Amino acid sequence: MSRALIRHIVEPPRLILAWQAPDEFNDRTRFAVGELNPRGDQTACLRYFGDSEQFAELNPGKTYDQLKSYGYAGYPGFSTEKAEHDAGVIEAFMRRLPPRSRSDFASYIAHLRIAPDASVTDFALLGLSEAQLPSDGFSLVDPLSVGIEARELICEVAGYRYYARKPGFIAPPIGARIDICPEPDNAFDPNAVACQFEGAKIGNINRLQAAAYGTWAKQQRVSAVVDRLNGTEERPRLFLFVETSALPE
Repeated sequence: MSRALIRHIVEPPRLILAWQAPDEFNDRTRFAVGELNPRGDQTACLRYFGDSEQFAELNPGKTYDQLKSYGYAGYPGFSTEKAEHDAGVIEAFMRRLPPRSRSDFASYIAHLRIAPDASVTDFALLGLSEAQLPSDGFSLVDPLSVGIEARELICEVAGYRYYARKPGFIAPPIGARIDICPEPDNAFDPNAVACQFEGAKIGNINRLQAAAYGTWAKQQRVSAVVDRLNGTEERPRLFLFVETSALPE
């Protein structure tokens, strides 16, 4: 059976630079530490939030001092002593992905579920891939504009590792339907959005994307299925293929 593909590429107006502390700190928060804003054709500006109101808003319950205590020191090559950087930003972050010139680049695009004939800019590709590496904790998160158009994307279920360890947990198989449900009674975050399999919670939507998913769910525009299960037995990672329908005119 053929797999669904990302065919509707939505250009993100910005990307959030996120950072996750090493496992030794036992805090799996993806801190929002800055943002990338496109500047014309294939260039971008990196702006750090620093210890600001925007940092506090995007990282509720967390402090900038706590972030630094975990070892955060900014993205390599772009000092936090300077709030904004506009030279070599796209180039630096694209080095986290295979170059387009590589012979196996088509395989990488297929892994991301992007249609082979889709036109995707470097900035959009950074958002679709999240540009994660296992070595440094950094990633790029598209906060997602709700919009009216249809779109597809891949989404990792946050907190899946925690739920997978619970006694009696049943892992959803590839292709299984996953329900996206706002979670207003969540004790930690009333804006949280849960992922459920056959009525049982298996994790959440990434906090930095929860607002969009919550809106899509309330509009009954979003559906999701299990795309793949990666990682290890100790650290399983579950990814969903998500589709949103267009708003009727």
